[in-house]
Amino acid sequence: MDQNSFRKLVEGQLLRLEGNAFQDCMDRLGLVLYPGDYQPVRAAGPKGDTKNDGYCPKARVFFAAHATRGERIDKTKAKIRGDLEGCLQEHRDVRVWRFLTNDTVPGEVDQLIDNELRPLHPSVTIEVWGIKTLADVISKLKQEQIDRITDVITVDEPEFEVVVLDHMKTGRDLWPILSGCMGWLPHEEPDDCTDDEQDLIDSAVQAFQDWSDISGDIESSRSSVRDAQRSITAILEDLSEKKLAVYAATTDDYPLTGGPSPSLGTVAIFRITRVVEGQDTPTSSRPVRAP
Repeated sequence: MDQNSFRKLVEGQLLRLEGNAFQDCMDRLGLVLYPGDYQPVRAAGPKGDTKNDGYCPKARVFFAAHATRGERIDKTKAKIRGDLEGCLQEHRDVRVWRFLTNDTVPGEVDQLIDNELRPLHPSVTIEVWGIKTLADVISKLKQEQIDRITDVITVDEPEFEVVVLDHMKTGRDLWPILSGCMGWLPHEEPDDCTDDEQDLIDSAVQAFQDWSDISGDIESSRSSVRDAQRSITAILEDLSEKKLAVYAATTDDYPLTGGPSPSLGTVAIFRITRVVEGQDTPTSSRPVRAP
């Protein structure tokens, strides 16, 4: 398997982790990256975890690990601000503060960090490692270290199935996918996006996930579903104005949790591509690891 395919596989493993499972995975990563220094931290006593999920007392690097997949942007921003300020209040000589998440960081969150938090705390190196950075760091390690960190990837070459993706032109096209999935695989996007295009893609993906999360609550109301579909159509039109197209599908019986007996369910697969003038591609395809 080539490096890019393996990195995508690691992204898929990280994407399925939630809560303590993600924190445990990040602890294992810290122990590999900082041998003899990294110390995991868990909440205990009246002061909890003192806004610190793990740290390196020698290197003075502090970590906050939070699985933000499907979380509202305002909640993520409040979490980052609160954890950073709490850590700086509770600990001395913080040189690096690193926020770890198994999602792509939205543009609004990046703006908060770069425009507000970094100028406010110039003596601290503030970093955010999203899912792509984490997958890139992990996939470059030795195989036995990767196995130890992810706890579910094996040395054997995985089998793949090809899933055909359809062009999503309206909210009516996309709604059955959003309302019928239980999870998400990391979306694919062009490598040459401008900052404006990246912000638009991040906002669109976040909106798709938000609609998916509440789809069960509004399915009983036809008018609410139509409103949702109209909103999704407007997002697809905004992408189309930038010459970007969305292809999507679902695949069934995909592992939603790790371990030897994972829970299986339907997951959504997305690819955002750049439209080439004069070229009409009605479908696309993507290899997906078979369960």
